[in-house]
Amino acid sequence: MKNKLIILFGIMLIMFGGFGYGYTYMIDHRTADSLSAYCDIDFKTDVDEKGVVSTANLTILDYRFAGDRLKPALLLICDDDIFDMQASIRQTPPSYSIAFYNDKTTFKNTNKLFAEFPADSFAAIRQAQVVRIRFTYEDGTSIELPLNEHDLQYWKDQLNKE
Repeated sequence: MKNKLIILFGIMLIMFGGFGYGYTYMIDHRTADSLSAYCDIDFKTDVDEKGVVSTANLTILDYRFAGDRLKPALLLICDDDIFDMQASIRQTPPSYSIAFYNDKTTFKNTNKLFAEFPADSFAAIRQAQVVRIRFTYEDGTSIELPLNEHDLQYWKDQLNKE
């Protein structure tokens, strides 16, 4: 009887481990139709004293169980134009507090990428039909997704404000 309980307990541990690994793998290797469906994005612009857009930057927040860090680079693809940018990155370790549970940060690493767009990319974004963003993790996982129509229009509106 005791042996059967030990075997049953062992089988249950193996099953929980398998399901847990499958769940974390599914989150870290998820698919999406657009960048904002995959991660949190924040696109901001700033104007100079003449009212002309002088800077544009993008912040990406991606939440993953894996501890791999982002590479400090971002690729902006506007139809046929490609802009390779250096980025600042930061990884925040997961929270393990059940009392302050948050489905994005509890048990997950927060990966933040910040990139400032070159001024010559502004015209390409304004005229683009499709804008894609690519970022890569140290383990080689590359994420390349387009902006959805709403986000693309928002970016164009931000770049056209005067």
